Amino acid sequence: MTQTEAASRSGMTPYNRWTGRKDSTFENIEIPEELGPIEIKVTDGLVKQYAFCQDDYRSWHFDASPFGAPVGHAALLANDLYTVYYAQYDRTTLAGLHTSEELFFHAPVPVGETVTITGRFVDKYVRRGNGYVLLKAEARDHQGNLLVTHRSSEIMRVDPGLVIGRSSAPTPDEKIVPETINARPVDKAATAIAPGTPIVSKVKTPSQAQISVYSFVGEHDRNLHNDIDMARKAGLANTIAQGLQTVGYFSELCTDFFGASWFTSGRLKAKFILPVYCDSTLTISGKVSSQVAEGGAIRTHLEMWAKDQDGRLVSIAWASALHDV
Repeated sequence: MTQTEAASRSGMTPYNRWTGRKDSTFENIEIPEELGPIEIKVTDGLVKQYAFCQDDYRSWHFDASPFGAPVGHAALLANDLYTVYYAQYDRTTLAGLHTSEELFFHAPVPVGETVTITGRFVDKYVRRGNGYVLLKAEARDHQGNLLVTHRSSEIMRVDPGLVIGRSSAPTPDEKIVPETINARPVDKAATAIAPGTPIVSKVKTPSQAQISVYSFVGEHDRNLHNDIDMARKAGLANTIAQGLQTVGYFSELCTDFFGASWFTSGRLKAKFILPVYCDSTLTISGKVSSQVAEGGAIRTHLEMWAKDQDGRLVSIAWASALHDV
């Protein structure tokens, strides 16, 4: 029996982003519309591929972890959650722009686990002439336990060259000022950290190889992330990284800061402001914004930002997780 035949009998969409045939237009999206399910085997190879794309080789993902056996990176499934609609929609007709992303981490994803992802389009609206769609998705293990929850907004069927280069994300309710107080950066969550205290930063330089692998070059997909000709046809000077790669950098910073609790109580909300071009040098920074009591523990809130080598603010994020008092 083939994978497709087995999936058909089980009611499961095979993990093949080419499955969808529905034209990817704003007008075609139904509200609400169920998406998936798709099934993903979290193999050692999948984890190694993500580690390469993000330049994140933490030993937890290959050897022992605080949870015992190796676990995937917290944001490992972000791209699959975001693209769950490829199960119904034709990826070759897509011309969109990811504007915001939210991830809620409920439990770690063990290497070797089989994960089921489902999603739905929950809303669509027009703002400043752009058609926005809102997607919710979730990943569960083979026993049905919730692992990760996802929410995103995207502008569907646009000419990226007309939108990229200006801020297209809706104005966030909260503002982030990418400045810190004059204090030594802290590397771990603890109680009584003064608001504005910086956390330890990271520098990342997404190469073309990393961007291409993250953006499905291994699935023979051509897009403005992995194909310079398509990027130039879209009016771009070079290929650009997916916003989700920056989300992965934010998540790595939070793993450093919160440790194992990031995988069980972490929350991350990111807004994409300007494009990240291939071979840009990004500095990922952040600060503690507040600390509140929650269920006998402390939830520490962070504000984070990414700037490129020219000092341009390309993305901002809010994050939090629990830790002991």
